[in-house]
Amino acid sequence: MQSYDVIVVGGGPAGLSAGIFCAERGMRVAIFESGSFGGALAAIYPNKLVLNYPGFPSGIKAKELAELLVKQAHDYGVEMRRERVLEITRELKVRTEEGEYSAKAIVIATGTRPRELGIPGEAEFNYGDLGVYYSVANIEKFAGKRVLVVGGGDSAVEAAVELSQVARVTLVHRRSEFRAIARNVERLRQSSVEVLLNTELEEIGGDGKVEWVRLRSDGESFTINADAVVLAVGHVPNTEIFARLGLDCDSDGRIKTDATKRTSITGIYAAGDIVSGVGHLELLVVAVAQGAVAAHNIYMELYEPYWA
Repeated sequence: MQSYDVIVVGGGPAGLSAGIFCAERGMRVAIFESGSFGGALAAIYPNKLVLNYPGFPSGIKAKELAELLVKQAHDYGVEMRRERVLEITRELKVRTEEGEYSAKAIVIATGTRPRELGIPGEAEFNYGDLGVYYSVANIEKFAGKRVLVVGGGDSAVEAAVELSQVARVTLVHRRSEFRAIARNVERLRQSSVEVLLNTELEEIGGDGKVEWVRLRSDGESFTINADAVVLAVGHVPNTEIFARLGLDCDSDGRIKTDATKRTSITGIYAAGDIVSGVGHLELLVVAVAQGAVAAHNIYMELYEPYWA
């Protein structure tokens, strides 16, 4: 069984940050990731211009930022293992499809995935480019189409504005106000996007692909034509691999931690969007900061430096 000082589960910004800062302290670190290293930056919205990460006043493409984080982890000697983690144990062992590994500390940074609405037609068309999507990875795929975007946060507003460059876009939000930041709402107002507030998506339909949607507003249902639907209605935590671990979680399934990012189980830490907290912000800068905090406190716990 291979052993490490620290195993990080999840290769997104929080996990990469934790790995980088642990390696900087001289610890032997492995990051396990079943998908793309860089997380959502690389896999879900690689072409998105990230405007809220400090140090890049003109923004930086998500894929480029992911590549920089991955390169730094490599340069610092972090071992990057593309393996799907199946289980984490209280004995600080990680079981994957390839084998079993042990560590002195584990950081859970598995992040979140897009939330599904669970409405009729969604599951029928959310694969194979049949018309239901949860992000916009390639804007050209939507060129010339009638696109319905659902949601009221920054992801929904940014997607609608971006898509309006190549498509006819309608943005639907079930409330009367957006929760997106003011700058994004202003960009929306200046765009060609049609906005329907106090409106909910009830059904998605079509013959083999998305062709129409049914909406409800003021107690009335109506149908409009659509070639594609982008559902940007929030995220749910990726908790499956530690379901049997017994970590303290909040009602949404996010892991509770203290200020040091320790969880309720000794030796296990958590960082990023998987973490619970009042007013928790799902921002890159927060995820990266939490990874650094976890790494710092792991070092102090394992090595007890005189200055700790």
